[in-house]
Amino acid sequence: MDPTAKPMPRPPNAERVRSGRRGLPTGLRFVFTATLAWACEASPPRPSGRDAHVDAPPPADASGETNAPDAPGEDAVPDDGTVPLEGCPVVVTYRATSSVARVFVAGEWNGFEPGPDELTDDGSGLYTVELRLRPGLYAYKLYVRGDGLEPWRLDPHNPYRVWHEGVENSGLRVDDCSRPRLRVHAHRIDAARGRFEAELVYEARFGGSLDRCEGTLRTGLARRPLTPAELQPASAGCSLRLEALPRGKHRVDITAISTRGARSPSLLLPFWIEPEPFDWRDALVYMVVVDRFRNGDPSNDAPVGDASPGADWYGGDLEGLRAAVRDGWFDALGVRAIWLTPVQRAAAGSEPADDGVHRVSGYHGYWPVHATEVEDRLGGAEALEALVAEAHARGIRVLGDLVVNHVHQAHPYVREHPEWFRSGCVCGTAGCDWTERRLDCVFRPYMPDVDWTVREAQERMLEDATAFVERFDLDGLRIDAVKHVPDSAIVNLALRMRERFETVGTRFYLVGETAMGWDPSAGPDEGANRDHYGTIARYLAPGGPGLDGQLDFVLHHAVLEGLLRDRPGRGMVHVDYWTRASLERFGPHAVMMPFVGSHDAPRFVSLVSDPVRASHRWSDLPEPPTSDEPYDRLYVALAWLFALPGAPLLYYGDEIGMPGGSDPDNRRPMRFEGSLSAREGALLERVRRLGRARARLPGLRRGGYRTVAVTEDSLAFARGRDADLVLVVVHRGSHPLDWTLPIPRELLPEDSRLVDELGEAGEIVVRRAAIRVRLGPRRAAYLRRR
Repeated sequence: MDPTAKPMPRPPNAERVRSGRRGLPTGLRFVFTATLAWACEASPPRPSGRDAHVDAPPPADASGETNAPDAPGEDAVPDDGTVPLEGCPVVVTYRATSSVARVFVAGEWNGFEPGPDELTDDGSGLYTVELRLRPGLYAYKLYVRGDGLEPWRLDPHNPYRVWHEGVENSGLRVDDCSRPRLRVHAHRIDAARGRFEAELVYEARFGGSLDRCEGTLRTGLARRPLTPAELQPASAGCSLRLEALPRGKHRVDITAISTRGARSPSLLLPFWIEPEPFDWRDALVYMVVVDRFRNGDPSNDAPVGDASPGADWYGGDLEGLRAAVRDGWFDALGVRAIWLTPVQRAAAGSEPADDGVHRVSGYHGYWPVHATEVEDRLGGAEALEALVAEAHARGIRVLGDLVVNHVHQAHPYVREHPEWFRSGCVCGTAGCDWTERRLDCVFRPYMPDVDWTVREAQERMLEDATAFVERFDLDGLRIDAVKHVPDSAIVNLALRMRERFETVGTRFYLVGETAMGWDPSAGPDEGANRDHYGTIARYLAPGGPGLDGQLDFVLHHAVLEGLLRDRPGRGMVHVDYWTRASLERFGPHAVMMPFVGSHDAPRFVSLVSDPVRASHRWSDLPEPPTSDEPYDRLYVALAWLFALPGAPLLYYGDEIGMPGGSDPDNRRPMRFEGSLSAREGALLERVRRLGRARARLPGLRRGGYRTVAVTEDSLAFARGRDADLVLVVVHRGSHPLDWTLPIPRELLPEDSRLVDELGEAGEIVVRRAAIRVRLGPRRAAYLRRR
């Protein structure tokens, strides 16, 4: 019987994409199953072409299961050092978790026929098969019989995915085995001596014996070849030893050359020399809308002219941002990472705003027309390189902003590869909800969606992202509009980034924007909040095939009202409840990014002082507050934010209490010392104390979160423990605080002395398992052990 004679039923867990219609994915790592119509027991059926798919596989060693073996014996090497005719050896592995009868792998190389390639059990439930395949990218599935489950499934040990004709597959990337490979066996960093050492293993494969290794060292803007004394032959490959390196980031790029002249792919080794090893939990992240921050080079100013006021290019650029780094603006705030809005070349003119009346330019960067070139108005490639070098010399990481969902219609890919894009309903219009239709709505008609289910489009997007990060030595990416692309896009992106940039353990931070809301009528496990949390969490896989963290939209929406005003039932008890809910839901390993202000929301002080005009975006816009209250409330909100676990976000201008309505009015040009009002200047100094305290106190960055006491107006919680313990007190009330707090003895022993890092509360002593905290109205204290 021909098993393809009858059409196969749709696999129940498959996500199909047809004519802009998508089902909801089931998650990042799920088993793909299919019900097959066949009757020939002796020969398993093969899926029809409609269900046979192609994907980009895991990078070498990414899954630990699907890898090329070590160098083959010399007798297998072709005389000319090319790929053997039978292909490169690849091992596919499957670990059975229950009793199975037979396991097959079926893919493009065998027409998705399970019979030819059967895996062999070693007796312990570990099944393997060695394939010989030409270099390339192959779609495949496993066919498992005997465990009572649907037989066709994705490889559970290989998270890399690829789409073909609307259905998802595992993907197998077969390297060119005529080229040797290098991999890191061990590495050591001695920051006190400025020393970096690494042992590299050479895998000949069919490339021939090792002749030599070559490499370069990049430190800031300086690049130089490695000397023979620094990069030497070793028994298994090459050894690297660098001495007297200055503080900051360094990157080594090494290639192995065989006696036949075959060159390995380059191996990148990014690392830092710094007194204390950095963890992304240490970061206070500062978000910059580059065009609105600081004009360092007026010669590149080029407004489009027909954009509405507030929506044209204003002249901020990368040189201005570099000058702010050099002048210590970020050091004074305790900032350890800067998030740049997209800097790729932007659309040249303007487009209609969502009201159909006003016009907006591409100053924000989210309308890219090139994947790797830097916008000239921002200073171009040299300016970005200079900025990153300046930041790295000061120990500051730089996050790029990656637009994965769409491009602008003027992007050359739209013209050259129209099949890479799709159209759909406009998100937010009638019948086209942002979340329900997240995978088949477009943001604007002039912003075509990238179709990540097209293999060529996916691979080009991943190659472009990798090339951009590598060219400019970025330290991580904020991923825009995560929920609007298939889950597999985020998985594959994470795998590529970790394969290339985490070779010696330097974490490449991936944080996503999955915009969700909050259901005030329900708890974390009830109503819409279950879905809000679940959608954000589905993309998290810290250090693995997913994101390290996400912007915490649920927390933002849940607590903002309690920080803005004294609304009954929305006080600090409410703030503490939802803080703990987020920490529990996203887990201890996720490095989330909590935030108060952002480029998508009205400014905090305007929401306090003039909530009606804070909703305006084009006219009748909010003015600076004329009382202390909005600035004091913002200070309390930031004191709470800066003390949270994760990598808190400070939106540019919030350190001075910049006013503003809705987008684009919330993106006014930044103002600096010398142009600030007395209230703005006072807030700046207080926010600097908050940021410096977070930078100085390890417990405030890496400790857990423990509620000590809470009332409607005041919250006390502990971060860290023992010598690193910090007791955080935030008071939103308009009255002075005189609060006796019970202190568990396991938290602080009797007679412990505490001093306020912010200088508000003075010195406090633990007496009878309690302390007495006195603060002025709308104030905060970070109490550390003396």
